[in-house]
Amino acid sequence: MTVTRKRVVITGMGHLSSIATNVPEFKQALFDKTCGIKPSKKYLEWFEDANASEVLQPLSWPELSDEMVASLDNAALWAYKVGHEALEQGELPPGALRDRTALIIGVSSAGTEAFIPLIEQRMEAFSLQKAIISGSFASCSAIVSSLLGLKGGFELVATACTASTNAMGIGYDLIQNGKNSTALVVGTEPIYLPTFAGFYALHAMKRTPSSPFSGSPGMSIGEGAGALLLEEYEHAVARGATIYGEMVSYATSCDAYHETAPDPRGEGAVQVMRHALQNAALTPEDIGYINAHGTGTEANDRCETLAMKKVFPNIMDIPVSSTKAYVGHNIGSAGIIELIACFLTLPENKILPTLNFSTPRPNCDLNYVPNEFQHGDVRLFMKNNYAFGGNNCCVIASVKPAQSPPSVYAPKRVAITGMGAVSAAGHTLQAMLQRMWQQLTPDSLQPLQLDDKTREEFRQMLGAINKNSESRAFLNQRFAGMDIDSELDKATGVHQITDLDPRKTLRRFDPRKANLISTFALLALTQAMSDAGRKIKRDGQTLGMILGMSKGPQATVDRYLQSLFPDPTKVRTSEFPGSLMNAISTFCSISEGIKGYNTSLATGINAGLGALTYGYELVRQALQPQVIVGGADENMSTFAVYLQALSGDLQLTCDAAAFQVYSNHAQGYIPGEGAAMLLLEDLQHAQARGAHIHAEIIGYGKDNDGSFFDPHDVVARSASLSRAIGQALQEAAIEPHELDLVCGTSDGTPLRNTVEIDALRHSLGEARRKVPLVNYNGWFGLVESSIGLLNIAVVSEIMRRGEILPIPYTQEFCAEDFHFVTAPLQQTVNTALVIGATEGGNHYAVVLRKAA
Repeated sequence: MTVTRKRVVITGMGHLSSIATNVPEFKQALFDKTCGIKPSKKYLEWFEDANASEVLQPLSWPELSDEMVASLDNAALWAYKVGHEALEQGELPPGALRDRTALIIGVSSAGTEAFIPLIEQRMEAFSLQKAIISGSFASCSAIVSSLLGLKGGFELVATACTASTNAMGIGYDLIQNGKNSTALVVGTEPIYLPTFAGFYALHAMKRTPSSPFSGSPGMSIGEGAGALLLEEYEHAVARGATIYGEMVSYATSCDAYHETAPDPRGEGAVQVMRHALQNAALTPEDIGYINAHGTGTEANDRCETLAMKKVFPNIMDIPVSSTKAYVGHNIGSAGIIELIACFLTLPENKILPTLNFSTPRPNCDLNYVPNEFQHGDVRLFMKNNYAFGGNNCCVIASVKPAQSPPSVYAPKRVAITGMGAVSAAGHTLQAMLQRMWQQLTPDSLQPLQLDDKTREEFRQMLGAINKNSESRAFLNQRFAGMDIDSELDKATGVHQITDLDPRKTLRRFDPRKANLISTFALLALTQAMSDAGRKIKRDGQTLGMILGMSKGPQATVDRYLQSLFPDPTKVRTSEFPGSLMNAISTFCSISEGIKGYNTSLATGINAGLGALTYGYELVRQALQPQVIVGGADENMSTFAVYLQALSGDLQLTCDAAAFQVYSNHAQGYIPGEGAAMLLLEDLQHAQARGAHIHAEIIGYGKDNDGSFFDPHDVVARSASLSRAIGQALQEAAIEPHELDLVCGTSDGTPLRNTVEIDALRHSLGEARRKVPLVNYNGWFGLVESSIGLLNIAVVSEIMRRGEILPIPYTQEFCAEDFHFVTAPLQQTVNTALVIGATEGGNHYAVVLRKAA
């Protein structure tokens, strides 16, 4: 059986940059050839000849109160602004249409702004309200989806300079596979000191406006945001929407070469362009224009030109240009801003010029459309972007629908053929499982104590807050009746991985480049590869990698930020690329030679389940025969642990048994660290090579509740999780009574316990009384991004053994109408449901089936 992929069209756009605050202004600025790169008002005090493309215009925020605006960072505000414009232009009003609209945001530096005053040592400007609401990397998508009323599930993509292009790919994927009829894709990127200092210290910046492919090399950094409303073609036609173009195809890849430099042979760029053409059944001759990444740096421009020559035999006849001489390099929002520029100019039969073009540099000898628009009736065009870590992304699009034949695929069944994990309960998955089946209580809880220096930092922060009337009011409201000094005196602990020597098991391990979180990820990855019997032998392009991140490489970020002062021009360049969210994927891909589809999601707790659903689609649609999906986490610093405990649900305790999921006495969770990796594979491919199959994924669902600003709205949250469960069961074609096991991933707080219980009560009906319900987070601590995958690994082992382990520690449960497993249970498990949620209200459900 073959399936015809649905066509994905663009029905709305939104824009913000240094040269325009909306789409009509942007179109005019493009035709006026306006260059927005100027001496930076923000950074000239630190950096000589600092140029940037900055958003300095006064902005308004439709429908937002002043109080709301004060609590949000620019990453979220700008995403909201352009998203609002795209939805308005697309005539997608609040209500039923938005209820099933997905949101995918690409960003490189979300969650940073709230802490900039601390970084810049301006304590008086620190806003506690902004820190709590917008201070998490993962908060951006939750905030924007709530403000815009989008409930079709969300993800946050964090692949640096390809973030928004990768986000477009995921949005496209959701529509053409039938999960959503509409998806809002946003790229947003404010410039902050850590980003500017990093590129400046790498000597990547040009002291005058950038001139891609010509003159002296160097990039100009830019900021801004863009949004596209993607829609299934027939859905758009049926509601009479205006269609601005079609997204025909996309692909991603990884160089697996270097943390910052592109592969000088351009092989990753070659691969991604060829893969995108192949996905749409197109030839190089079908492409009439290429909008290049074109950063202006010597390495990028040379390698990108070489790659295009390798892919296109007729490249000398194809106009190629870079939009970055207009608005600079917009990092996480670059791809979407540049694609919008194409959708605004190509309908006028005008091909965008490369501004500031002078003498072409050596090996840059193509038609770069120097300085002036060229006339051309372009049927299909290509948009390329590349990022640190060798992450490559390619989109093929058209300003008119139906310019290429519809593509088809034969749906694949998706199996889990490899599993690996590192946690406080064991350095390997097998050691962890063995300990669990022996019912050996974890002894990994390590005490944390505030030292005098950290305590003084707290006091300084609280003193600064008390001088800020807005923050003081928020503090009093949030922590009414709490003696913060006594809270700081409480002993606490984290589940910590100890006595780990990665050199004993890793063949290629460079401790100079391996931070703790990347080491955890690589250990779990090599286990999963070994378990699957998978060795990469010059075929790395057939294996993809999708990772889910929560807080990311915190220790590296801390070291990098500390090096900013007293002189930000002398920041540690070695720490800059390692502080990015996609650094973990980069490290693993380079170590193992993984060159296929590559994306990092930073959606927060349970981000690994988001990675699983995306990886599942890549295999199911025959885009990749194999994909590694996973997550990794390292424990927070002592300062961060106490700050989160004051503002959230994290427990301050040294008693492991206090982490009681679904308990009548639920008090919250204890942090943990580690990683989990699964190798997903085309079932037929796995059977042909004789691989062991742990389980088959037969369905998934995704939904978000839109209640970020009212997190205690249990009704909205449980209804959202219930919808995700319904989608998963429907895709799996099974009824609730056919389930043999349900595994939750609640963090043990009363709120999230209630959400899971209420959703299961509604979704399973009377079957809930008979189907065993488990949750194993107490074994590991809350390993934020990975908990769903760790639980899946345990569920797969339960399927193999025919024995269900009890929920650890909990004695008195919060509901009487569920079959909580309180003692080892001998039972065959053929089908299992695993559920989970992010802290921002994104809900996942996955159905597994035991291998035949």
